[in-house]
Amino acid sequence: MSQSRRTIEQLLNKGALSVEQADAAAIYLEVYPSKRTWLSFFDKALLIIGAVALVLSLVFFIAYNWQNLGKIGKFALVEGALALIIALYVALSFKQKFQLIRQLLLLLASIITGSLLALFGQVYQTGADTWQLFFGWAVLITPWVVIARFPALWLLWLGLLNTFLLLYLNIVDLSFINESYQSVIQAGILALVNFIALNLWLIFLDNKRNITNQALNSDTATNALNSDTSIYDSSLSNAKHPTNDTASQAQTGLHWSSYLVGLVSTISITFLAIITVFDVDSILATLLSLLLWGGWCAFMVWRFYIKQLDILMLTYFCFSTIIVVMFWAVKLLPSNFDAGTFLFLTFLLLGMITYAIKWLFAIAKADNNHPENLEVSKAVDTTVNRKGVDHE
Repeated sequence: MSQSRRTIEQLLNKGALSVEQADAAAIYLEVYPSKRTWLSFFDKALLIIGAVALVLSLVFFIAYNWQNLGKIGKFALVEGALALIIALYVALSFKQKFQLIRQLLLLLASIITGSLLALFGQVYQTGADTWQLFFGWAVLITPWVVIARFPALWLLWLGLLNTFLLLYLNIVDLSFINESYQSVIQAGILALVNFIALNLWLIFLDNKRNITNQALNSDTATNALNSDTSIYDSSLSNAKHPTNDTASQAQTGLHWSSYLVGLVSTISITFLAIITVFDVDSILATLLSLLLWGGWCAFMVWRFYIKQLDILMLTYFCFSTIIVVMFWAVKLLPSNFDAGTFLFLTFLLLGMITYAIKWLFAIAKADNNHPENLEVSKAVDTTVNRKGVDHE
């Protein structure tokens, strides 16, 4: 929820704004998506869905006609589609137009590359391990991932990397490591990779996004002040953009892809913390896994509670905490699991969930009273008052 929307709701609940004034302020502060915003969203969404469906139809076509197509025909279809996509990308790159389409073309080329590798392995029966397919796929598309600067393509690359690690760590020879530490090391590698990915996402994607928002907000405010408008329009511009920092936070939270990477990081680190509950007897391995999980929890609190508030990321933190505590409670309680044990676990689960919900609601409510939110509140009051003066 944006800063402006929370402020309007707070003023509405206090009775400081009427319903008509709240609707007017929401429209002026662009709380609700406009018609142009919805059209842009559907235009991009349908373009991406249609392009990916077209590429997948090629894969299904070859699979359905596997017996009727020869080797040359199969490779000609896949390689021809890949060459056509690359040619279109190069042509559009020279003209420096249609950035989204160029990014989408590289995403399609990356998907077709994986299909080509799978086709090669199936036709010639190379006998290669499955992890080699995903490793080669990730390596081959790495230049396109760097060039495209497209979050969807980054997610594809991260998914390939995780799949490669999952498959490779299951067959790699770790006999030189004590058996008590092997599973912890495997889960730790996955957790570390996804934790690094989350940090890179926050550094390069969301920081750049905030800088871009600040630049756009500054340009918008400058244009509003320089244009031939009334004092009301100038106050409206200031209401939309009280400060650069406030405006960048008021628009939205993190990028949508950051939440997906955060979810993957949460799952991987939670699995690391609970893997030692039943499968590992080493105290040192248990302490190591819990120490890494504790470090991740400290980072989540610092990054998304102290530095920049984000409710969804804190929800991930609460989810991980509840899962880990429940697993260790089952481990430490008597193993006979009588009625008293189940009753205790039930109350423990309900208590943690209730406390987590209350804590998240308290954070959201406290954020409504943030100084930046008060600035937006003053801007809303100014906007509404000037509107009333204009109507009079």
